[in-house]
Amino acid sequence: MCERDGADVCTNCHYRHGTPADTALVLQPCTKLTSNYLVGKKLGQGGFGITYIGYDFAAKLRVAIKEYFPREISTRAGDGHTVSPISREYRNDLDYGLRKFEEEARAIAQLRNHPGIVSFLDFFKTNGTAYIVMGYVDGDTLRKHLKDRGERIPFEAAWQILSQVMKALEDVHRANLLHRDISPENIYIERSGNVILIDFGAAKQALGEQSQSLSVILKPGYAPEEQYRRRGRQGPYTDIYALGATFYRCITGGVPSESLERAQHDDLVPPRRLGVSMPPPSEAALLKALAVKAENRFQSVLEFRRAISPRGIDGDTIPPPPRPVVIHKPGLLAGLLVSFAVMLGLNLAGDFYPLFEFFPLLVIFVLMLFVFQRMWKSIQDGHARTSPDNALAFCFIPLFNLYWAFPVLWGFAVDYNRYLDRHHLEHEKLPEGAFLAASVAFVATWIITPIAQSLTFFSLLILVNAVLLSIVVARACDAVNALGPSSQQSKTPSHVIAPPARTLFLYGLAGQYEGQQLEVNQTITIGRNSRTSNLVIASDEISSTHVKIWRDPSTGSICIEDLKSTNGTFYRKSTSGSTGWTRLTGTIQLDPGDSFQLSEGKAVFEVRS
Repeated sequence: MCERDGADVCTNCHYRHGTPADTALVLQPCTKLTSNYLVGKKLGQGGFGITYIGYDFAAKLRVAIKEYFPREISTRAGDGHTVSPISREYRNDLDYGLRKFEEEARAIAQLRNHPGIVSFLDFFKTNGTAYIVMGYVDGDTLRKHLKDRGERIPFEAAWQILSQVMKALEDVHRANLLHRDISPENIYIERSGNVILIDFGAAKQALGEQSQSLSVILKPGYAPEEQYRRRGRQGPYTDIYALGATFYRCITGGVPSESLERAQHDDLVPPRRLGVSMPPPSEAALLKALAVKAENRFQSVLEFRRAISPRGIDGDTIPPPPRPVVIHKPGLLAGLLVSFAVMLGLNLAGDFYPLFEFFPLLVIFVLMLFVFQRMWKSIQDGHARTSPDNALAFCFIPLFNLYWAFPVLWGFAVDYNRYLDRHHLEHEKLPEGAFLAASVAFVATWIITPIAQSLTFFSLLILVNAVLLSIVVARACDAVNALGPSSQQSKTPSHVIAPPARTLFLYGLAGQYEGQQLEVNQTITIGRNSRTSNLVIASDEISSTHVKIWRDPSTGSICIEDLKSTNGTFYRKSTSGSTGWTRLTGTIQLDPGDSFQLSEGKAVFEVRS
């Protein structure tokens, strides 16, 4: 859409004038829409619509024009313009989707001046379909951005891009709207570095619910399980899942398995186990955003943004992770034993209504539920088999006691052990067999107590229940109390004493940062490209992303990794006695006094404490 000055071949995009489109199902280049717009080449096509580059004659600027064209039920008439259903039976579906497409246009129009959302310019109907005219984004999709960089980027680079998407989504949700189709294809990075969110999926989702197989409509790996259900309840957590999947794709190079498959067998591998360098709290936040069940995810984008951020937001420091609950074990055990003793004593005394005999057991029941729910919440990270609140609520419905009491005791032990596995913690696991036995005895006592006729049998049941509950409560209290606030932030076994904290710096010996001292309190990526590096060196001999530096929490040393740079990274250990430089391959640790250089001297740094 630039002046070609009569030339047959455009010097900008190399399009030869008169070349037809690659398929008859799209509008041919140079098609006019109304009197205002000229259609150019196709920019992209999904299951629901086609987007073209266009030209606005009135405003004299390039635009993007999105045409409503659900490819599974639509075809192009012989005139090359008119859109019609592939058969008469799809007419109602096509019209229904068209109305939803118009609703999507109104949604974008509400946010027309937002810097992070594609700008809305116009909406009109013609050719049996409808068109949304938007501002043209001069840049690349995040998908292409990843492809150009070997399919994955460092965590900090992904954060710089997706934090802008998060801020845009906060405003989308504040306007009571949902995006419903977040993926690398719908995120554009402008030449200036600004990130734009495009292509809202409300109409796409609505048509899928109305007619089609959703496997055609949804993007596998990015859609949460509620989008696969025709009447699945959706909310901000729906976009949060897709955003988490996009984040995961950026830093690992792979897409999570489809959410319906994960509901049966969750095979999601934490990023750090795939070699991704990222803060442990950020990894935990990402895993929570990717929880299969909606109630286990973050419920607001702001909450997710604050949790996954590698540093403070807007100058604030990130709040520390919640401290695991501390339970006073002796007091709790004493309360349980006293309650059992009172219940047994009332039964021995006789001449009491069953309600009074049953009351102490009810006290124990309520006490146990709330204690376990409180402990359970301290190990929630989005991947538990059920929510503690749900388990607690259903336990008060008698018909569900047999099924739902088990998750409160035995289910707690199972999820605690899975929690240790997910975070690679070396703590002792809970005995699931003992917790299962306690669950069975607890439910049996709850049911049999009101109708017990034999004093001997009743007393034995009370004794077994008291012993088993005392065992599992003591083990659960010890296990949860042992989880210190830093347990999930390090792979260091609990018996290993971490080295004392110290402040480490990079001191510039030569180059652009000569004489400057840079504290290593977060991962530093050095390179030429400001969009992918947070320490920029303006030199053609430095690669776009050249080298990565971070602190190893288990040793306190600095780790350095060359990011497949063109001219290499070289290091020198002060303890070696050598004055020569060794080219870096893989990852090494540097201690105070060691130094490294980029591209044979374009930038030289020394590690200092």
